[in-house]
Amino acid sequence: MFQALLLPGRSLADADVRAWLDRWPGRVYAQSGPRGTEVTLARRIRPRPRERWWLHLLLLALTVAAATVAGAALVDGNPLGIRNSSVGGIAIPVPTRLTPMAAAPGLWFSLPLLLILGVHELGHYTLARRHGMDVSPPYFIPAPWMVSLIGTFGAFIRLRSPLLNRAVLLDVGAAGPLAGFALSVPAVAVGLAMSRTVADPLPPWAAGVRIGVLANGELLPMGQSALFALLRTLSPVGDAPFVALHPLALAGWLGLFFTALNLFPVSQLDGGHVVYALSRRAHRPAGVLTIVLLLALSWGWPGWMAWAVLVLVIGRGRLAHPPVFDPDFRLSPARRAVAWACIAIFFATLVPVPFPL
Repeated sequence: MFQALLLPGRSLADADVRAWLDRWPGRVYAQSGPRGTEVTLARRIRPRPRERWWLHLLLLALTVAAATVAGAALVDGNPLGIRNSSVGGIAIPVPTRLTPMAAAPGLWFSLPLLLILGVHELGHYTLARRHGMDVSPPYFIPAPWMVSLIGTFGAFIRLRSPLLNRAVLLDVGAAGPLAGFALSVPAVAVGLAMSRTVADPLPPWAAGVRIGVLANGELLPMGQSALFALLRTLSPVGDAPFVALHPLALAGWLGLFFTALNLFPVSQLDGGHVVYALSRRAHRPAGVLTIVLLLALSWGWPGWMAWAVLVLVIGRGRLAHPPVFDPDFRLSPARRAVAWACIAIFFATLVPVPFPL
């Protein structure tokens, strides 16, 4: 339940105003305005639903297993012993073996990656709970290695409460990318120190590629964001012509990549929340420019086209952001600084061509 009040001619410095607000059995958002103290009161009127923790833990366990197998594939190329079996003249890949020791090297990839993804969602979860919102624990999405090369389609939480004001929107929206970013940077730094340089010439089609994954002689070329390129330059591999990423470095690369994906300033992505909180008027133009940017980037990597379509699906075909209960609640200077930091992180982590063709 939300309720907005105006106390004409009163300020937050008034002792009786503070005493009155302290008696409210819920969340209080108050700020001084030109007409007096502007107050929004919020409290829960229904009990929280019981969480199905068994489901969250099961999905997490399945995702750890799938991502570990995917990580092992980046080390020896075939941890499942895949063999093609002909069924009606159609080649069907069938796993022939899997032992814990065969998949164990994949833990260098799966554990840091899922930690980054989990901390991202826990950032949203923690700030939502701090604001008294009803929110689910993270749902991890496992995926077979033959469907997703990283063994997962990510994670998400469900917000079951409406957003009260732009300050709450910014806190919840920015917490995830900032938390994931904070873990991705050291993962990249340590992972690069464990990576190896390759002196052999690359295939002609990979000219200009500086990083990638090598498994059983097969090359998966990868692009670099501005931040990753800087961390690479500062790492022990320095200016080597080509760096074969250690699974830990790959997990950090993906963490930065997912941070940029979430910070695109459009629709209901985390970046869309940040821009809407910063300026409601700027949200729609930013969304239109984002779609144009994604379409332009798709000339270098078709995956950006799929992301543009997914963004439109998330927004149900609209670029507009859903309104909040109190859109006029002002952001503090500290919150504005956080919003601009998220925008800077977006540009620093964006990879124009993630996987050169």
